[in-house]
Amino acid sequence: MTTEYPKQYRKQTAGPVLGALLTMLLAAATAPAMAGQWQICDLGVKVRDKQTSSKQLQTRVVDTQAWGDAECPQPGAALSFRPEAADHRAEVPRRQWPKAGETVKVRYRYLDGECKQRGSCRIQHYALVPAAADGR
Repeated sequence: MTTEYPKQYRKQTAGPVLGALLTMLLAAATAPAMAGQWQICDLGVKVRDKQTSSKQLQTRVVDTQAWGDAECPQPGAALSFRPEAADHRAEVPRRQWPKAGETVKVRYRYLDGECKQRGSCRIQHYALVPAAADGR
């Protein structure tokens, strides 16, 4: 046996239910993407003798040490990046970049996640590690 409610009551109950449902759907659709944790690798890199770009430092990986299960570049891999300060807050000025042939320590950090309008992406940071602070 079904009970038929008068039309005036059906409108009153449908409005709040639909409103709540739409609110939940919009909240789920606009929620920020959840990111994982930063993965960290300590790299020893040698600055290449021939720099083909003045916008990025071009290096070759000499040695690598992963923190946890980070995916680190393998020795011999070529990397090009704009070096950052050890605190990751600013880029190192060009005149303070290591010179050609120099071997320096770099802390490579990355975060995999979802970027707006691009899908999967990796945020990467390459910080020069001062010689006195290269131990963990």
